[in-house]
Amino acid sequence: MTEITTWQQGMDYTFKTRHSWKHGGGKRTTVINCQHFTDFAGPDYPLVDITRKYLKSYQQHCEDLEIPGASINRRISPVTTVLNHLYDEEEIDFAPPKVKQFKESQGRPYFFTKDEVDELCVNSNHRLSELIRFASCTGGRMSELLSVKAKDVDLQKNCLYFGGRPGFNTKNGDWRVIPIATPIRDILEQRVIGTHPDCAIFGDEWNNGRSVLWYFKKVTKQIGKEPHYVFHSLRHSFATWNVEAGTQLRVLMDLMGHKLYKTTLRYAKATDKARDEALSSVFN
Repeated sequence: MTEITTWQQGMDYTFKTRHSWKHGGGKRTTVINCQHFTDFAGPDYPLVDITRKYLKSYQQHCEDLEIPGASINRRISPVTTVLNHLYDEEEIDFAPPKVKQFKESQGRPYFFTKDEVDELCVNSNHRLSELIRFASCTGGRMSELLSVKAKDVDLQKNCLYFGGRPGFNTKNGDWRVIPIATPIRDILEQRVIGTHPDCAIFGDEWNNGRSVLWYFKKVTKQIGKEPHYVFHSLRHSFATWNVEAGTQLRVLMDLMGHKLYKTTLRYAKATDKARDEALSSVFN
């Protein structure tokens, strides 16, 4: 009998052996919500690493997408159901994490320091290193990063566009402009100049986001970070660095592509650095 160690194996086993999942009327919804987690973690993610903190990272990811709290709970539910079912069936020997119903994030989302991002890049291969740098300097979501085409980068105006560009709106019409930061200027010049306008500047190197997740998990482990520090944490890092640098929340809201002010407000919770600099500016 094959040992069940990954999310895909656990999910498949639960669909085969849990009566309500095999015959229940909500099977289609359960499949969809399981797929959401698969897209986030990857099918080969170790079950033992689906900890309470990791599920909090998943909640923060969903919140960043401005998904309503009730829908976030529906996305979390099948994950905990799989773990509890496997534990009851004695297929895993560790106790599943207990997760409270999502209401609103408490505390700042997990983020990397700039030194940690530098360390991630040093320990990565060339293509992953450039993608990490690009993510941390733009705040782009994985899907956005892998979809950026050469024509979406304007080197003359020193900016790039996520989700479309002026005069070529996406279906949702929610494209946004991001200034090109100094650390990624050379990367973009090398990838854009002489490249066909319709060529994805990063996407053509990665078959899908799952391979990015797999390699990123390895490199975060190498630098000693816990599993709940995921690729999406680079987006949180971008937002946190901006808050610490004094970027106005309305500007940050635009850079992040948030539609709700409260989503951006999560990053405004004080850090030690922000407190120190605030008092220093007042009294020194």
